[in-house]
Amino acid sequence: MGLHRFWHIMKRWHWPSSVVVLLSLLAAFSRSSGAGPDLTAEQPFMSRAEVRQQGAVTVRAAVLADDESERYFGASLADQGIQAVWLSVDNAGDLLLRFLPIVTDPNYFSAPEVERLLRVWWPGSANASVATLVAQAPLPNVIPQKRSAAGFVFTHREGGLKLLEVGFETDRQMLRFRFVLPVGGSSYAIEKVDFGSIYPPGAVEAVNLATLREKLAELRCCTTNKAGNSNGDPLNIVVIGHGIDALFAFIGRGWRLDEPFDLHSIYRTIRAFLFRSEYFNAPVSPLYVFGRQQDVALQKARDTVSLRNHLRLWLTPFTIDGQRVWVGQISRDIGIKLTTQSWYLTTHRISPEVDQDRFYLLQDLIMSGAVSRFGFVRGVGASSMPHPQVNLTGDPYVTDGLRLVVFLKEPHQAFDQIEVLDWER
Repeated sequence: MGLHRFWHIMKRWHWPSSVVVLLSLLAAFSRSSGAGPDLTAEQPFMSRAEVRQQGAVTVRAAVLADDESERYFGASLADQGIQAVWLSVDNAGDLLLRFLPIVTDPNYFSAPEVERLLRVWWPGSANASVATLVAQAPLPNVIPQKRSAAGFVFTHREGGLKLLEVGFETDRQMLRFRFVLPVGGSSYAIEKVDFGSIYPPGAVEAVNLATLREKLAELRCCTTNKAGNSNGDPLNIVVIGHGIDALFAFIGRGWRLDEPFDLHSIYRTIRAFLFRSEYFNAPVSPLYVFGRQQDVALQKARDTVSLRNHLRLWLTPFTIDGQRVWVGQISRDIGIKLTTQSWYLTTHRISPEVDQDRFYLLQDLIMSGAVSRFGFVRGVGASSMPHPQVNLTGDPYVTDGLRLVVFLKEPHQAFDQIEVLDWER
């Protein structure tokens, strides 16, 4: 049992914190005398690996659940915030492949780093076997022509779904393979959304660029509460891309999916608030558009749970050039306050300069290399001091009243190739 799970069990029993810490240390000691790595544990994650192929290169990928990685490596990676991703690569082509683990996780863990983090507090045979396995685990940096290889990349721990890319460089091009992989353990709010049934057959309309501009301007100004009778944060962004693949531009820039609101996430939020620590996947409260709460929520956390950029997205009932259109809102959290508007009694306080948050998103997506064109449309309604608009929890905000519209496209675009639409200024 990993310490993260042990900690939650003890908390449910309402043990004092000092006792929980002591028992956690004892659990670490007892784990050090375990049987060591179990290589037979590879069969479950290998058997469920998903496959992607480009030309002569085939890649298989699977994310190890916390229990699987602890059994396979003989130590708990999850306790150190590490998640192992297993990869198998078949290079049937005539070009050498250079593996780029930074594409999978910009802050991936090296094997020596993992070995040191997993090292127990006194030497022993189990410790040595763990170190040996970890040292041999990474996928090779180079995969020659007509050869295959398998191994791991050590990423940061996530739960529910893991959106990841696997990247290789050849002498001629860059290859990227995208995966949306299930992960055992904690869930993400996005997992509860059935994207295929949001709109019934025939309800999604294909539009041209001029009609798209009109429809976006006609959307309501803001999110609402569940009853739809009070306005919340402004709908100030539109993202256009190929379905859920559009999210990879965000993931590559450090945005994280949110966990659903439940007792566990509320506990983690309160703990992060009290100890002023970070919580990368903190839940995002529900707001409503089209009569439903957000389909996707993403956030980029800062040093503490009180500070983050976050956004919500809803699929619209129209497409353009075969791409899905998402409307949403982005704001910057600058603190936490008590509220009676929700059963969990806390909410984030947003920065009043929401146009700056919109501009931040534009910069971030341009840095991802995925932006092909962008422009602005009306629809939010302008407001300024001393008469700002307010959201559902009373936070004031000022805006020029425009929505940012961003078109995402592959392959990556150079900055000077981005088209600026001649819409609103």
